[in-house]
Amino acid sequence: MSVKGWAVTMGLGAAAGAVAILMMPKNNPARKLADKAADKVEDAAMMVGDKISQKMEK
Repeated sequence: MSVKGWAVTMGLGAAAGAVAILMMPKNNPARKLADKAADKVEDAAMMVGDKISQKMEK
């Protein structure tokens, strides 16, 4: 399998998983865990973006 095919497969799997999580009730423990994980990923992405911006400004 090529890298492109692998990336598409992983993207489709992630999208399907996200839809499954969003269909769960808000008080479901799996949904709460997914929300926490999404927040952490967002924080990490913001930190990386800030570091890249700082490096580009120098």
